[in-house]
Amino acid sequence: MASTVELKCFCGQLRGSLQVVPSSSFHVHCLCCDCQKYAEVLGAKERILDEHGGSELFQTYPAFLKITQGHEHISCVQLEPKGIYRWYASCCNAPLANTMGKASVPFVGVSVKLMQFAGEDEKRRALGPVCLKAFGKYAVGEAMPVDVHPRFPVSFMPRILWFMLKGALSGKAKPSPFFADGRPVAKVLRAGV
Repeated sequence: MASTVELKCFCGQLRGSLQVVPSSSFHVHCLCCDCQKYAEVLGAKERILDEHGGSELFQTYPAFLKITQGHEHISCVQLEPKGIYRWYASCCNAPLANTMGKASVPFVGVSVKLMQFAGEDEKRRALGPVCLKAFGKYAVGEAMPVDVHPRFPVSFMPRILWFMLKGALSGKAKPSPFFADGRPVAKVLRAGV
């Protein structure tokens, strides 16, 4: 059953909502070095990353995400020449989401840090459990997180491909708060490229 989650950046100037459709989403925990570098670029590692250097993301379709206030704060950075677009709120450097570089791709990885929950129980009820913990080889700290794959598991690829195909066939790539007429709504800054 679908539900709606309120979204708000760290300072509250950017707000929105996310329609959560369990059959069209993945709740993931990513420990990759790019997510860690992204948090560093934003100057907000302590606010974004957990004790293992991980980011919690909710991967879904752009059509389910709406920005209702603070559009002028939507900004974008790309860490590698052909890397994903990483969107953030320039007012407080809160992470918003990750997308591919093309508006036609039905994928958005929304930062769970943007989502407003009363606590962990409410978050778990809304988003479901984390179904994938990946890139554990980049984890930081002494204790390794449990149930984490060292890289991205190949066994998860069919699920991702089906998700992308389903999104393409049902037109869920748009509307997107990050693209207008096929172009990014903000200049894509190149960090370390």
